[in-house]
Amino acid sequence: MPLPKDSLVQCEIESLAYGGRGVAHVDGMAVFVAGGLPGDTVSARITRSKKRFAEGVAEAVLTPSIHRVEPLCAHFGTCGGCALQHLAYPEQLAQKNAQVAAALTRIGGVQDLVMDAPAGSPDIWGYRNKMEFAFEQREDGLHLGLREPTPEGSNRPGPVLDIDQCHLCAAWDVEIMVAVRQFCAATGVPAYNPATESGFWRHLVIRHAAAGEVMVHLITARDERKDNLIKDMAELFLQRFPELASFVHSTRVKRTTVAFGEKIVYSLGNAFVEERLARGEREVRYRLSPNAFFQTNTGGASELFGTVAEFCALSDTHVLLDLYCGTGAIGIYLAGEAGRVIGYEQSEEAVTKARESARLNGLTNCSFVSGSLEQGIPGFAGSGDQAVPDVVVVDPPRSGMHEKTAEALLALGAPRIVAVSCDPATLARDVKRLADRYHVTRVRAVDMFPHTHHIETVALLELRA
Repeated sequence: MPLPKDSLVQCEIESLAYGGRGVAHVDGMAVFVAGGLPGDTVSARITRSKKRFAEGVAEAVLTPSIHRVEPLCAHFGTCGGCALQHLAYPEQLAQKNAQVAAALTRIGGVQDLVMDAPAGSPDIWGYRNKMEFAFEQREDGLHLGLREPTPEGSNRPGPVLDIDQCHLCAAWDVEIMVAVRQFCAATGVPAYNPATESGFWRHLVIRHAAAGEVMVHLITARDERKDNLIKDMAELFLQRFPELASFVHSTRVKRTTVAFGEKIVYSLGNAFVEERLARGEREVRYRLSPNAFFQTNTGGASELFGTVAEFCALSDTHVLLDLYCGTGAIGIYLAGEAGRVIGYEQSEEAVTKARESARLNGLTNCSFVSGSLEQGIPGFAGSGDQAVPDVVVVDPPRSGMHEKTAEALLALGAPRIVAVSCDPATLARDVKRLADRYHVTRVRAVDMFPHTHHIETVALLELRA
């Protein structure tokens, strides 16, 4: 029988669901409780009631979990950047690991699953190498910061919160962001409003690399009359912040609120920053442009890529196929152990950067191809003009592999597939798609995002005998 909406129930939180809500059972029904942590006994108000489950909000913690800790940030609970600062980190890792196992078992149909021990982030504070801040104009003026949590039941983003601290990034990121906020507010120029397509300021992206270089990327609406204003800001900030190696201004016309510049119109300083990852006794170097995707946790990226390398078990005679390769981060990391690396990525800009990074590392065994994978794998599946690769690495977007890509992998029949995913449910779905020819032999959860609900997973799939 459904639980009445707005009723109060007392329940013990058993685990965390993916997304960060606590899971409890009341009269045999699963109840997902926002604000509940594993081990808590809470009084929860039911906000939504369905035939098989209910959702609620913890109104009072009657008995706190032994895993509850004091959040470090004063903005916790108001800012949407973190969801789990009040849960001790070892328990965060254990719960995320359990979520991956549950998804692969229930959705993916994996039997007799044995998980590797999860890999935690080397740093749980100050680990982010890239921050995306949003502008917003309200009646009380211009705001720049992080967004508050999305209101329940709404697809609209929460309002922008003017933060003055964030413990997930470097202190200078917040210092620069506050200075940008003050500068932009003083101009009297309003922030962009996607509903009316008016206003100017849109996003601020700050990226810092292992070598200490910092790039500021300011994204605005298109208005050439304000170009001198941007140049004044750039010159002022490069003097004020000595660690600043690059200031880039780009414009965006599309209404979607994505921190991605469509056209670079001005830059001062370097056109890129260089990231470096340790790989044994050598360093792997990457040149990152303003819009380039790279893992936002440098230490965590070493853990993630190291796990991929371990699962690939490459030799210098192996051909590695790297699908959804982006700027080539994984393929370039592995190229020193492979005979040949072939990467596929839809974005021409990303492929250009992958080729540049390969040259930067002196690699001559890498090739990167720009093209969609929605119709299969060009040059491999069905064409017969390429040898079957020894290993395939597939790192698709959050939505998972395209159906045609999965079909092409089944037809290709590579001995090993190493799947990387940022969403346990879509990984499980992709594993199930490949189950006719492949079985899962190893899985490791890698936490790149402490204090958030996100988790990366690496799975090894081997061709059935």
